[in-house]
Amino acid sequence: MFSHELDRRQQPLLTRSRGILLGSILTVAVVAALVSARTVPFLYAVTVAAFLAAAAARGVLGTAVPRRGPVSLHLAAFLAYAFVSASWALEPATTISMTSLAILVAAGTLVLMQLVAEETRPNLLHMGEGIWIGLLVGLCYLFIELVSGQSIKLWVYNMLSLHPSSLPHIEYYRWSGDKLTYISPEDLTRNMAPVALFLWPVVMAAMGTLRRRSGLVVSGLTVLLAGVVILLAEHDTSKLAFVAGLSVFASAYVAARPTGRMVAVGWVIACLAVLPSALIVHRLDLHNAPWLPGSARHRIIIWNHTAEQVLNAPWLGVGARSTYLLGPRLEHEPITRPDEAFTRTLSAHSHSIYLQTWFELGLVGATLLTVLGLAILQAIRSLAGSLQPYAYATFVSAAVMAASSYGMWQIWFVSMFGLTAALVGLGASLLATRYGADATIGSRTLEHDVTVRA
Repeated sequence: MFSHELDRRQQPLLTRSRGILLGSILTVAVVAALVSARTVPFLYAVTVAAFLAAAAARGVLGTAVPRRGPVSLHLAAFLAYAFVSASWALEPATTISMTSLAILVAAGTLVLMQLVAEETRPNLLHMGEGIWIGLLVGLCYLFIELVSGQSIKLWVYNMLSLHPSSLPHIEYYRWSGDKLTYISPEDLTRNMAPVALFLWPVVMAAMGTLRRRSGLVVSGLTVLLAGVVILLAEHDTSKLAFVAGLSVFASAYVAARPTGRMVAVGWVIACLAVLPSALIVHRLDLHNAPWLPGSARHRIIIWNHTAEQVLNAPWLGVGARSTYLLGPRLEHEPITRPDEAFTRTLSAHSHSIYLQTWFELGLVGATLLTVLGLAILQAIRSLAGSLQPYAYATFVSAAVMAASSYGMWQIWFVSMFGLTAALVGLGASLLATRYGADATIGSRTLEHDVTVRA
């Protein structure tokens, strides 16, 4: 235990056993997310179940029920509309299945934030230590893998005697007989997403658990190591998310209110202007710009083709998760123009949650998403000034990650956003009560009912 606050006589170990157990689970979840992002859904479910079991054992399970308010209501409206879109989707059963999972993740997030809000500070300290220790361990692992050509993973895979048929994305691997000799750096791109999203909640937790000087050292080391890892990796979206989060944190630290307004304007533009922007960028011939990375030029073509398809059903869309069905179908009839180096297709997903929302849920869905984001930003504005820079940085990092990364209904991606929100609640509770402030964090924060004196 690194915190100087706890006293074994005043806070015996037994009274903190819940915090130690839940903090250990959070440590494993954070480390595992950086080792393999595909583990996030399972560990997220385990985390929610553990918090619920702990609440049930204390006889306070009723406190897990989220309170109604702007954020939860707008979130429910967006997911309910996505669920209802099954009635006009290509495969209703698939839409119902995936949107139901997203609804469960959203409910789990609200439950976690509510239970964190009810925890005692001694238990919160163990949980907070769990996530910043977990992120540092995960970052060290990723750094070693990036500079050593993934030597750890090579050793593990060969020790397990894995074969090409055992691994996804076989194009990432090279074999010499039965021995795996090379793994492409692209195999680690998915692991960069949780680094960018977990960073600011973890920094908040470190500042909330440690003395000021120690907190600054741990926070600075965490930001530095995360930046190095992200810059060494080949995931450009994470680089943008890291830089954007760092910039917004600095801006909000100096002037939170104008920063919040700029973030709100950016959010509205991202949600509503993405459709014309995707068309205009292609018209400007940026998909042939030699100074852009190949992945960016390919995305411009995908975005333009997706935007053109939106115009066929602009109001209600084609139904949630239909991109995953239409993309492979169109790939059987590829269209490649003479002036384009890449095939015009929807891909398995549109590499932009904002554009995917337009395509699958139409103007109605895009409007609901816009209002949801604005409700979250309003909740952030109701936080104490000391918490706002971290919250804005996390929001912007997540918004950038959603702009050009993975698909909206990939369950690991959805779970990662849910876990990020829960970590924000934990970090906010720790930092807000750092000096004995009276704070109500969690789902009550989301409903603007926050009283913080910090």
